[in-house]
Amino acid sequence: MKKVMIVDDNTLSSEGIVQNIDWELLDAEVIHVENNGDSAIESMRRAPVDLIISDIEMPNLDGISMSSLALSMNPLVKIILISAYDKFEYAKRAIRLGVCDYIEKPLDYSYLTEKIRNAFSIIDRERHNRELVEQSRPLMTEKFFTDLLHYSGKDAAAHLGRYPGYLNLNLDFSCFNVLKLEVENASSAEDELGITQYQIELLNVCDLLAEQCAVFGQVYFVKEFNGVIAILAQNTSSSNHFLQAAHKAVLGLMEKYREGLFSLNVGIGTVVEDFWNLHISYENASHALKYRFFFPHKNIFDAREALGREFSLFSFSESKEEELIRLLCQKNAPAIEEWLRGFFQEISLKYQTKNIVFVRIYSLLGRILKFLYELNIDTGDLEHDIISVYNHFELFNTYEEFYKWMNHLCLQVCQKLDTSLQTYHDQICGLVLSYIRENFEDNTLCLNDIAGHAGVSPAYLSALFKKVYGQSISDTIAAQRTEAACQYLKSSNLSLKEISIRCGYANQYYFSNSFKKKIGMSPSAYREQHSEI
Repeated sequence: MKKVMIVDDNTLSSEGIVQNIDWELLDAEVIHVENNGDSAIESMRRAPVDLIISDIEMPNLDGISMSSLALSMNPLVKIILISAYDKFEYAKRAIRLGVCDYIEKPLDYSYLTEKIRNAFSIIDRERHNRELVEQSRPLMTEKFFTDLLHYSGKDAAAHLGRYPGYLNLNLDFSCFNVLKLEVENASSAEDELGITQYQIELLNVCDLLAEQCAVFGQVYFVKEFNGVIAILAQNTSSSNHFLQAAHKAVLGLMEKYREGLFSLNVGIGTVVEDFWNLHISYENASHALKYRFFFPHKNIFDAREALGREFSLFSFSESKEEELIRLLCQKNAPAIEEWLRGFFQEISLKYQTKNIVFVRIYSLLGRILKFLYELNIDTGDLEHDIISVYNHFELFNTYEEFYKWMNHLCLQVCQKLDTSLQTYHDQICGLVLSYIRENFEDNTLCLNDIAGHAGVSPAYLSALFKKVYGQSISDTIAAQRTEAACQYLKSSNLSLKEISIRCGYANQYYFSNSFKKKIGMSPSAYREQHSEI
């Protein structure tokens, strides 16, 4: 029920409002009726109200001044001012103060009722929103820390400086640190458990970590989809002792959660003395976690071990890359595997971040693609695979996974070389067959002419053709000439001399001997048996 106070130096006017408004219908009651501004303020101090309905023209403390004092005491109180005069200046002053409404006498009680109802609606809406804000305070706290971890020191203080007091955060400590817990199997765990059970399990991890962190002065948690961030605060003169305590807490968590559903990895950030520099500790904890890529059997990573290491993109020589190209040409799978093992071993020993590793791999891939381009081999599918990995390489958790992917890609390259070589061989042999069919009538046709047309050496062509078709080029030419001669003998009256010329034989005698060797009878006998004329 809303509490109402009426203020007017005219008693009849006050009584009229009390008597002519259906307060019960409005779910309200009048608890104060005052005849001047001073007494109204005193009554408000004793028993606060939700709505004040006040005349403006009153002795000593007028309605405008009284409203100003009332709003300073309770900014949420709603005020309806009434005036017997149509003074625009009053209305302007009332609006500037934040008065809810302004109406003129003589009063229309139906109109006043609507104004009261509007004021109560505003009160209800503000109460509802205030409750929502209070209920969301834990979320606001998480949002505050999330923003804090991603702002630099000066920006953080400028944007978020008012919130610690509003959120009642205890930040009066000398040292701060960030622990970043990642659920390595987050996606598969959520698929298996369902969203609700997954979130419950994440809260269980928070509870266990909170138990282990009870030694610290203050701990705040920020939950993410794939893990939890813990902000630790402590009064200490030794950052090493602080980090030792953090390590002990994480080890305790891992021991307690040994049989848990999640596979946990933890990055321990560096200690910072200024709360507004927590982003540094967070960034270092995130950086430390990237070393999971190189040390898949570890699950706790200290930023101190990960900082200060440099990397040269050109530490792997071009001669090494050419060695891989040579192995690809040989399609020597065991040697390729051994080469890649050495490549990844060299990188892993430098303790580099995953990003830098992929930059190095990307450089190597560029050399492989260049090699394939030079052979005019289609690389569309390989490029698509490489781009897909580049866009999602955060899904690789260890360098062993990168090695397996790279080895698979190299095997694909070998297959492409095989396919390309086979296609190339087929193209050459097909070109040779076409050339023989078109030129077998030329009795000077020879291997050198055909090789020159195909653009390869005679020796290479001779060996390749026999490998592909199982017979020599000279036998293929002879077979083509014999086949043509058979057609002429069956379907024409051409003389044997004319047929021998048309089929590329040097003379009729050589034609007859060659034909008999191939068919088992002379050209004349073949014509007698097979003539279609």
